[in-house]
Amino acid sequence: MQRFVAKERVARVRDALGTAQSYADKMTQNHEQGLRQLLLGSLATQWSCLLVMMFAYALITDRLTLKMVPDSPSYIEYPFESLDAAFRSIRTPAYPVMVRLVTATFGVVAIPLMQLVLHATAAFLLIRELQRWGTSNAVTWAVGLAVALGCTFVDNVSILSTDCAAASVGVVTVAMLMRWIRLARQWSAALPVIVMCVLAIAIRPAYLAIIPWIAIAGTVITFPEQPESRQLSWFKRAVLAVGLSVLCFVPIVGWMSLRGVVVGDFGLLPFGHQNLAGITIQLASDDELLAGKSETRDLAAAIVDRKNILLESEPWLALGDAGATMTIENRWDSYVWHAIVPAAASIHGRDTIANHRAIAALNRDIINRYPLRYCRWLVLAARRAVWGSAANILMQPIFLMGLLVVVSLQLWKVLRGAPRDMSGQDAGLDALFLVAVSYFICMAGFVILTSPPLGRFADAAAIFIPAWIAGRLTLHFLRPRAIDMV
Repeated sequence: MQRFVAKERVARVRDALGTAQSYADKMTQNHEQGLRQLLLGSLATQWSCLLVMMFAYALITDRLTLKMVPDSPSYIEYPFESLDAAFRSIRTPAYPVMVRLVTATFGVVAIPLMQLVLHATAAFLLIRELQRWGTSNAVTWAVGLAVALGCTFVDNVSILSTDCAAASVGVVTVAMLMRWIRLARQWSAALPVIVMCVLAIAIRPAYLAIIPWIAIAGTVITFPEQPESRQLSWFKRAVLAVGLSVLCFVPIVGWMSLRGVVVGDFGLLPFGHQNLAGITIQLASDDELLAGKSETRDLAAAIVDRKNILLESEPWLALGDAGATMTIENRWDSYVWHAIVPAAASIHGRDTIANHRAIAALNRDIINRYPLRYCRWLVLAARRAVWGSAANILMQPIFLMGLLVVVSLQLWKVLRGAPRDMSGQDAGLDALFLVAVSYFICMAGFVILTSPPLGRFADAAAIFIPAWIAGRLTLHFLRPRAIDMV
């Protein structure tokens, strides 16, 4: 009888423990769901705040009014009617698809708003990733605002062109690469990097430079908080980063191969050599252009004729030293669209592929005959990209105002004899510094191979430099304290 009573008590205790455990599990599950809902609500609130700030700035400065540029019609009129026509277009399809979707849903006037939302999302994703790297909220928001309201956004958000959208997707690609590094370079975290990289290139082919950048940044950047078991050697990091770059390039090769099969042109698109020709024809005199290979002489002669007509109708183009960087830059756009492209069309008609190949042959001939002149151009263009980007950053109204405030605060601290504030290192900002420098070198270096480093090109390449500066200055003025994680 006593054994039976003891067994019954044990069973009751087990039932009570089971009930308590079930209740505890349920409470834990509810608590986790509550935290998850709270976090999602917090993220939505933060993103909304950033969006409202950007919207208010754009509204006050009249940057929500759509503006057209000479490139705009080629995106609106992209030939979706056939694969052959699309593969012969001088534009890649991603941005025309975005334009068509927005136009069909809200009207073409909503393009600036679409680009604003995209850029706000990109800046917010960078903010979130830096927070996960351990960077404080104040610093991450300084970085995010510098990206969100930087030169690329301010100058291009209202324009129907790829500059703003491509820069935004480039920022997302960077955030996804930093996430991949933070997650110990797991292949499961590589897919967002690949998707965003390919999308950036599909919007703007100049972002091909992101592929080698991924290999470089993926090798040199490390996440210091990873456990020892997940720390990788330099060689292993390099292998994984190069492998990721190769995976990013595979869809591009697929697109190029499909073009090769359908239209017989293995390439990303029949455009690029037109831009390069705007430089190369300025590296040689008219007589030197006409003295090239026999297969390029007809095109060279047509270009010389149109160039001289252009110089007569636009006398200001004849001003300046012919070999100076700024002279080449000032003449470049006019030469491309009013001399080179019409000259090729006068010979090959509207066949974009034949035009591109003819211009490419002329470029190869000029560079082969005058390689040192082209190398000199690259050196001078690199210098122009550096000082031009620095000037644009400093003259951006918001950033200039911020610098003046920071200088004033620092002067006040020095004059009142405040102790020096050693804020220490920050893993997220250290990674962002490597991102900023390597991204600018890769992107600007790729641009100057075929084009002058115009502001809209160089600003997008330098997009992370003012962000890093803003982050470091904010960190400098913060009192040392525990990093608050969100």
